[in-house]
Amino acid sequence: MFRKALAVAGLQLRLITRSRSSFIWLLVVPIVFTTLVGGAFGGFGSSGATPRVPIAFVDLDHGTASSVFEQALRAELTLNVQTPSEADGRQQLKDKKIAVLIVIPRGFGAAIEAGNKTSVELVRSAGQSAGYFLEQLVSNAATRVSTLAYAASVTTDQLSQWVALDPAGHLAAWRMAFAVAATTLTDAPTVTTDYSVLARTQPEAQLPDNPTQSSTGFGAMFVMAGVLGTAMALVSERLRNTLSRVMTTATSVMTFLGGKLMAMMVVGIAQFALFILWGRFVLRVDWGRNSLAVAAMVVLYVFAATGIGILVGSLCKTMAQASTIATFVTYTTSMLAGCWWPVEIMPPFMQQLARAFPQYWAVNGLNKIVVRGLGFAAIAPNLLVFAVAGSAMLLAGSVIYARKIRS
Repeated sequence: MFRKALAVAGLQLRLITRSRSSFIWLLVVPIVFTTLVGGAFGGFGSSGATPRVPIAFVDLDHGTASSVFEQALRAELTLNVQTPSEADGRQQLKDKKIAVLIVIPRGFGAAIEAGNKTSVELVRSAGQSAGYFLEQLVSNAATRVSTLAYAASVTTDQLSQWVALDPAGHLAAWRMAFAVAATTLTDAPTVTTDYSVLARTQPEAQLPDNPTQSSTGFGAMFVMAGVLGTAMALVSERLRNTLSRVMTTATSVMTFLGGKLMAMMVVGIAQFALFILWGRFVLRVDWGRNSLAVAAMVVLYVFAATGIGILVGSLCKTMAQASTIATFVTYTTSMLAGCWWPVEIMPPFMQQLARAFPQYWAVNGLNKIVVRGLGFAAIAPNLLVFAVAGSAMLLAGSVIYARKIRS
């Protein structure tokens, strides 16, 4: 049975690869369209030096610990660290002249020396698309200070077991150990960040830039179009009586559908892989470091789209019906789902409506990985939606198709 399904899938793929029109509509048109839109509104990136993100660092403590914090930030080549007064820094943030304001409070160093937890204030502009990236850099600096404090405390405690230290001697030893430990970096979270966003009304919103929106959004849309186009072959073969001739052989309906399913999956995954590569090397989209999460999103999204394709192919009686439904499902729902523009800029009721379409869950999940740098835990709801919806539609479509063939 599996070998026969593979044969059906292989035949379908050969028909697609031999068709010049299929090549144009599945690969050329999507790539050209995505490149034009992504380039027109977002550019292709630059081969020169990457612009440094301006941030303000306000040190109200002026101690050793806050100095290490500042040095850790200045070590980041992507940051342009400025040191205005607190009032000027807050005004610059309101005027959107800087992306992030970091304030070290008074008593910061004393709290660390006493072994108490303390915090750093971080405020960023609501329009800053690289928010997660900036948060991570500040957290890295806080972790460095925290780690040095931990190392100094352990060293001083060990020293006090061998040498009697009065409070002043203990503090002097701690400070010396802190300075010596400046080359170490381990995970010991003593310092945390009190994070807030200036004038933010949608805490979960993290808007992608235009190249990223084009790469993920149009990828989801055109993959849906490709899968549904392949699914139309189910209607065509039924109308041309090709399927009835296949059924005269020792090939069951489920084997035939299984082969079509595999062919549609291969087409969809290949399309999305091309979009990812094109976005990475042409549109300069950073697809993040979690390639397994991206792969899981792509495979399960294509599975859900394939389930829709099987259902559409089983319900439609004519090619005109199949073409109309495929066009609606591909383009109309893609616009509503946020493939053309970020769903966050749409009215609230349309944002809720977008959740009814698999393209929304694809773009939403990919943005969690690409824009916010998150992983499997964050995209688990998206993967669950794809698995459940795809299985339900695939089961319904297979049952309907089998009944039509047998009748």
